[in-house]
Amino acid sequence: MKKSKIIIVSVLAVILCVMCVTTSTFSWFTRPQTLKGDSLGWDINYDTSVGSGVTMKTYASTDGGSTYNEAQEITSFSNSSGIGAGERVWYRTDITNNGASPQSVSLYLSKLTLPENAQGKFYLGVNNPLKTYKCYNGNNASAEQKVESVINKKNVYVGFNNNQTYTPTNYQVHWWSSNSDYNGDSSVNAYFSPNKTGDYDNQTYNMSYATIPWNANAVKLRQGDTWYGGDNTDIATNNTICLYQSGPNSYSTIYKGSGVAAGIEKFYSSANVTQGSTIDLAATGKGTITYESSNTSVATVDSSGVVTGVKSGTASITVTSTGAYGDTITATCNLSVTAEEGNVKTDVPIITNVKVNGMSDVGEATTESIYWYIKNDGSGALTYTIEDVYLTL
Repeated sequence: MKKSKIIIVSVLAVILCVMCVTTSTFSWFTRPQTLKGDSLGWDINYDTSVGSGVTMKTYASTDGGSTYNEAQEITSFSNSSGIGAGERVWYRTDITNNGASPQSVSLYLSKLTLPENAQGKFYLGVNNPLKTYKCYNGNNASAEQKVESVINKKNVYVGFNNNQTYTPTNYQVHWWSSNSDYNGDSSVNAYFSPNKTGDYDNQTYNMSYATIPWNANAVKLRQGDTWYGGDNTDIATNNTICLYQSGPNSYSTIYKGSGVAAGIEKFYSSANVTQGSTIDLAATGKGTITYESSNTSVATVDSSGVVTGVKSGTASITVTSTGAYGDTITATCNLSVTAEEGNVKTDVPIITNVKVNGMSDVGEATTESIYWYIKNDGSGALTYTIEDVYLTL
């Protein structure tokens, strides 16, 4: 009897140990932070970052980023002699996935240190796969950083003649641009609630809308395989499609201009700012643009999209575009506010959440190349130290 109890206890202990290693719900496990090679091998089954089979190598360029010396991997990133005013140091980091599953990883500098009263300004920038930059100086630990996001949304209004009965959600707005490869369909929403009407050519229309890409410049209404009216290739002026019955079994459309509909072309997905400093997060859009902070004790935002860091913490900055009929389009930026901490920085991000696909069908590893640079934007030589460059999940 004692022997069977010992066996049961031992089995349960083994099961518990396995769960601790393989389950992400145990809060005392942090995500791995490693340097180079295959050591990013902690097999937790995240949806798109299982962490195994990822390697990285970094190369430098001596000709302004045109070519990179693949014969020599760079392992030291400090510059104690200093780079001159306006000069850049160019790097390419190849992140290779040797596994079958896609990976989502981030690339960081470790322990960036600048002189407290640096004459120059340290810029850390990325040219590919996106374009962004981060500006640091010797007295500012977190620095200004903002990553632009293409929202690419705007509304077009659709009016249905109120002398007939229509179900707006049965219709689609077909959109396209001067590029013939850029086209698609957007569903029409139900009538505005409470119902709003538009009056055109002595006819009243119950109003609805569809959301189409910002870059679309032409639209046409359809219901399945049935098309209505001619092409509208001037939606900047005539942003309303009006559908009416023109005969016993005949329907047509006219295009009219109304008040401006909601639309956001670009905003920001993430941003960093230092306590007491400001950062401009103004969106590109149309309609009535407003901004809101989710936590005004951490950061405030004015009517122009200028954000002020109040204290260390996180907040969401939401931009809302409101159209003439009350339709809205929103976008959100994740903001971090960091207090000043002297001249030592840790875990400085180069680029975050890069997806590297799994091996190809023929078993070849997939590589995602990150092109990044360090620039001295000051008037004198700038020295700095960097402990390393590393990957993390």
